[in-house]
Amino acid sequence: MAEKIKFIHTADIHLGQNLSYNQPENKKLKQILQQAAKKALQNLVDLAIKEEVDFILIAGDLYDQAARSIKASRFFLKQAKYLEQKNIKIYIISGNHDPAGVEKEVFSLPANVFYFSSTEVEIKNYYKNSKLKARILGQSYQQKFEARKMYQNYNAPDQSVFNIALLHTALNKNNKRYVPTNKTELLTKKNINYWALGHLHQYQKIKKENPAIFFPGTLQAHNIREEGVKGAILVEVDQNLKIKEQFISLAPVIFQKLEIELEKEKKIENLSDLQILLAEKTESLSKNLKIKNQNNKYQIKAVILRILIKGRSEINNYLENNRAEIAATLKDYLKNRCLEKEPYLYPNSLYLKTAPALDSLAAELENNPIYQHLDDLINRIKTDPDLEAELLAEWGEIWNGSSDSENRSNFKFYPDQKIIREILREAKNNIISELLEGAD
Repeated sequence: MAEKIKFIHTADIHLGQNLSYNQPENKKLKQILQQAAKKALQNLVDLAIKEEVDFILIAGDLYDQAARSIKASRFFLKQAKYLEQKNIKIYIISGNHDPAGVEKEVFSLPANVFYFSSTEVEIKNYYKNSKLKARILGQSYQQKFEARKMYQNYNAPDQSVFNIALLHTALNKNNKRYVPTNKTELLTKKNINYWALGHLHQYQKIKKENPAIFFPGTLQAHNIREEGVKGAILVEVDQNLKIKEQFISLAPVIFQKLEIELEKEKKIENLSDLQILLAEKTESLSKNLKIKNQNNKYQIKAVILRILIKGRSEINNYLENNRAEIAATLKDYLKNRCLEKEPYLYPNSLYLKTAPALDSLAAELENNPIYQHLDDLINRIKTDPDLEAELLAEWGEIWNGSSDSENRSNFKFYPDQKIIREILREAKNNIISELLEGAD
């Protein structure tokens, strides 16, 4: 039987990539945002040392570019040497952002860092006290796009120890850019205990065990598409090769969307009412953030907010001709409130998508058979895949974007269920408005 081991699974660190935000005037906040990626990696190293892990797995995209940044490379080298002093090893595959692995490293790496070949699957044996404790299998990208079905050659000899497979993949067998495969294919590799995946930037528990399949997500978010807390997975393996895993929040900065639907709020009649509502919403966010930080050793220092105010309301009468100016005024108002102390809430962007309120006549007309038919049609679209596909075809090619943002054209969108329902809701309201205008 294998003895207990402990490791950290991370991926998509993207050293050298800057966070996407508008430059704040607050100097301390600016420093937090500029140092966020490095701080996240320092937090990971600190976690590894405190938890006395045996090794760290990096499942691709340690760096953001094939041509390594000198500063980023030097920073990683420093962290690797620190881990070497603590006898913690690092196993790395390169991904689509940093292909070719160790060949592109700017500095000579310490002996505790192991890169996997880009030409074939390699097996690295992990020993502790002269005993074989685990096997790590992996293969790096040779180039930006990889159509090779790498998983086919991930062959562990037996299950006498814990076998880990490092793979950078979109987990889509039809995706020819990022190692085509899927969950079903991975499950055909019988001796693998844990698939340590990278590439998708959201934490995902694909399968709990036998084998376990996980994406840790990116270590530190870089833009609003990577919303929510970010971190890494801490894994403990017992003598029976059973795992206990825990996602640990490590990122000092998170991106978050704050959507305010005016129809669901108390009556907003003027800008003062809207400012009060924004103050209440951000205060609630701040309180929740402080509660999270009480329970987390690695605290969130700042939240970059994208605020969307939408819906039908009387306030639209004030907004429709001065949206840009009012949006800027509301942002300034929030900055004065939210940038007083840590954790900072930074209103990076604010959008107004309001429309005129529907009057009482609209409520009466919604009982009309025409409106009931409209509701029925929209509900059918939400539940019938064929009708949804027909709708998307009518929307045109621009809505045929991939769900994987890295595989998506800059000129296409991905219509997830939230977006589809939002568009249908707005379409219904617009139809009602048009019909009401013609009902005078």
